[in-house]
Amino acid sequence: MLPGPMHPALLALVLLGADPAGAVQEVPKQFPVGKYMAPSVGPEPRPIGPTGTLGADVYRRRRKALMDKLKTGATLIVNEAKFDGLREGMDFYYLTGIDEPGAALLLDPASPDPEVLFLRPLDLERGQWEGERAKLPSQLLEATSGVAVVRRSEAYRGLGHSLIRACAHGGLNFVGQFVPPPEPKSKVMTYYAEAMDRSYGCKVNDLHDTLARMREVKEPEEIKLMRRSIEHTGAGHARVLEVLRPGMREFELKDAIEDAFRRSGSRHVAYDSIVGSGPNGAVLHYPKDDRVMKEGELVVVDAGAEEQYYATDVTRTYPVSGKFSPEQREIYDIVLKAQAAAIAAAKAGVTPRTLERAVRKVIDEAGYHDAYLHGCCHFVGLEVHDTGDYDAPLPAGAVLTVEPGIYLPQRGYGVRIEDEILITPTGAEVLTKAIPRDPAEIERRMQSRRADAR
Repeated sequence: MLPGPMHPALLALVLLGADPAGAVQEVPKQFPVGKYMAPSVGPEPRPIGPTGTLGADVYRRRRKALMDKLKTGATLIVNEAKFDGLREGMDFYYLTGIDEPGAALLLDPASPDPEVLFLRPLDLERGQWEGERAKLPSQLLEATSGVAVVRRSEAYRGLGHSLIRACAHGGLNFVGQFVPPPEPKSKVMTYYAEAMDRSYGCKVNDLHDTLARMREVKEPEEIKLMRRSIEHTGAGHARVLEVLRPGMREFELKDAIEDAFRRSGSRHVAYDSIVGSGPNGAVLHYPKDDRVMKEGELVVVDAGAEEQYYATDVTRTYPVSGKFSPEQREIYDIVLKAQAAAIAAAKAGVTPRTLERAVRKVIDEAGYHDAYLHGCCHFVGLEVHDTGDYDAPLPAGAVLTVEPGIYLPQRGYGVRIEDEILITPTGAEVLTKAIPRDPAEIERRMQSRRADAR
């Protein structure tokens, strides 16, 4: 049964995920995986307020490109970042460069104010508990986003009226989650679309897929930030080659890696680093990090840094003693060959499924079909599992991982190698190639550092 007419101000609060009584909702830390998205990971609190450094012209250009695709109707974009620093989507940031929880942007070409940024009223009690939530000057928000009209406090309630008025000009396009997960997005979208149609005669269209395709193509400014994030990540993996030794605990290695990220200039990890030694390396997302690493074992290190929200996702498998055994080397070489086959197949116009088939062919022919437990690729960008269409041809400018693995718990180890590639019209550039993956180079560098330490 659908609800009756809703007061516009209350509608605005519901659309923005607020409790009408003012309570703060508890939000799960990830949402269901779909065709265009995977769970976001952001384990550390982020600063509140405008953080974009690409320049207002970039954000204006993106908003114009979005509206040009739509031609008609108004568009509401809701920031899904939460006050605890966890983020469930970065579409709002992509279009504004602003990361303030609860913010909303209304784009209405038919309005005298075609772009209006709405901000929640200040919460003084929350600020007392969690730190200063200073009222940011409108000039700073305007300079960051390029949005000329910024409204905070009681003006926020005017958003509801603006939405209803905008419906008269061709419907309402929506970007963001209507309610927190795990409620299926399609079910929620259908419910609110029907409610808006019944109550106000307003057609609601979900634009997530449109933004996903826009975000899939990385602009030169984004690639620059991603290369910087990769430099931070490389510093962390270089640290592994310096300090890894038998008798070290997994969490000690994890701390050394993340310390190197910070020393390189990265304020945040892109995701919770995975360090799994021996049998733990056969666990895809091993969480504990408390085992003592032993002579002759392998350790899988899946760790990446972040630069201004742009993530890096890299995995390497290292010999704890500084040298692979013949059996370990055999498995490592199969995984490396599978990765090379996928990278060779990558170019604009092929689908990610093409890369998956290339990986699978090598691993299957080697006899390890059942030991390869996951897909080879995912998009990377503002989210470590970024938006993109896995069934459509890859565009030039897309960035995705290639991460084959073979997991052998019965033998007490696993091997995974993960790199990021930039799709070009004729092939792919391995963005993370400076981080050693050749087994002979890994052994040489580890043994060289150990000789220097004697």
